[in-house]
Amino acid sequence: MKRYVLIALAVVVAAAGALVVLWPRTVAAQPHLAETGQLRFVLTPASTKSGVNSFDLRITDLRGKPAQGDEVVVEPAMPQMGHAIAPITAGPLEPGHYQVGDVGLYMPGQWEITVSLSAERVVIPLLLT
Repeated sequence: MKRYVLIALAVVVAAAGALVVLWPRTVAAQPHLAETGQLRFVLTPASTKSGVNSFDLRITDLRGKPAQGDEVVVEPAMPQMGHAIAPITAGPLEPGHYQVGDVGLYMPGQWEITVSLSAERVVIPLLLT
């Protein structure tokens, strides 16, 4: 009887250890950089998990001065799955600093976030879990 208790205890400890090691973790959101010949775009997602997300977006010239332009448009797409979301106009916070909220990225996987300011346009890859 004592032997069975020890075996059961060992199985429980092994299962708990496997859960700790294998449990999915959220990757910390990091800034994503893309440049054109004239502008630098830095997109920072609020999260790397699929679902409703928001983006902090900074656009500067290559010397670091806030970019000037009409409106900033963000177009999320998942080309591998044929998904695309309608273009979203980013809200300005201050010169060169924008916020995009309530973006529904409901499928995990590789997304492409196209950001446009006037004639400048970049595609920023974003991997969601």
